[in-house]
Amino acid sequence: MKKIFNIYSLFIAACLILSVCVHPLAYAVTFDIPQKVSQGRGFLITIQDNSAFSGKILWQKKEIPFRAEKNAESFAVRILLGMPIDAAAPQTLTLFINDEQFTQKITPLAVNWVTHKLTVAPKYVEPPKEVLDKIQKDRAATKKILATVSNVQNWKLPFTRPVKGTISGSFAARRIFNNVPRSPHLGTDMRGAVGTPILAMADGTVLFAEEQYYSGNAVWIDHGQGVLSMYGHLSKFSVKKGDMVKQGQKIGEVGATGRVTGPHLHLSLYIQGVAVDAVPFFRTNPLEIIGGPTKEEPRPQPKKNKTKQAK
Repeated sequence: MKKIFNIYSLFIAACLILSVCVHPLAYAVTFDIPQKVSQGRGFLITIQDNSAFSGKILWQKKEIPFRAEKNAESFAVRILLGMPIDAAAPQTLTLFINDEQFTQKITPLAVNWVTHKLTVAPKYVEPPKEVLDKIQKDRAATKKILATVSNVQNWKLPFTRPVKGTISGSFAARRIFNNVPRSPHLGTDMRGAVGTPILAMADGTVLFAEEQYYSGNAVWIDHGQGVLSMYGHLSKFSVKKGDMVKQGQKIGEVGATGRVTGPHLHLSLYIQGVAVDAVPFFRTNPLEIIGGPTKEEPRPQPKKNKTKQAK
């Protein structure tokens, strides 16, 4: 019996050694993945290892491929993801690295979104029949853009604020026009006079620079890994499809094109097709992944001229 035990022990030891050789990443790779994220927030995950690695992430039914870059001490990759505005149950994130698989549940935190009740002209509630074909073409073009997930990461944090104007419309606000509920506002409205320069939030490639019915003159930029930004209602384009742009570069000017009541910039940020609040990305230290809706800010009042009183 003793001999049989020794043979069995050697067999077990050999299996353990073999398993370490076949799956070294399971014992070296490290992850930084949040457990809770507010609805409508983008969040960052990081993966590190002592040796080179590549893989993909499965999130919201989309695959995001990645390849680690070498830094001073190790290999690492940073990936942005987005929590949907209507997520309720815990969401599953699956990470594949070479032959390894890791799964984690991320719990969405509910947000009390802003609601606006507005009385507007009928054309702002139901578009005229003659533009319905145009709207369908615009939606098809937008769907194609949102499916873009390139391998190269061009973004870096923090993002550049496109205009300095205050926020007049918060992300994901619920709007009721003439007592008719509309879709959530998947962007942030920022005040600006006609002609105000609009800056790119991050490096990227211009995917689209055309006129649309709702968004007016619109620019879409691909920042890599499925991170896309959209700038709407422009009065003037400064870029065209295919252009490579740098963070902070002028891409157009504020206007009032499309279905609007006045000049402003409509800014949207999508991460792998999920709309998220762009504002937290302007002040990342670290990136705020838990919180309520972005606060709307009153229009700045003009400064009063102070007159000197005669002594």
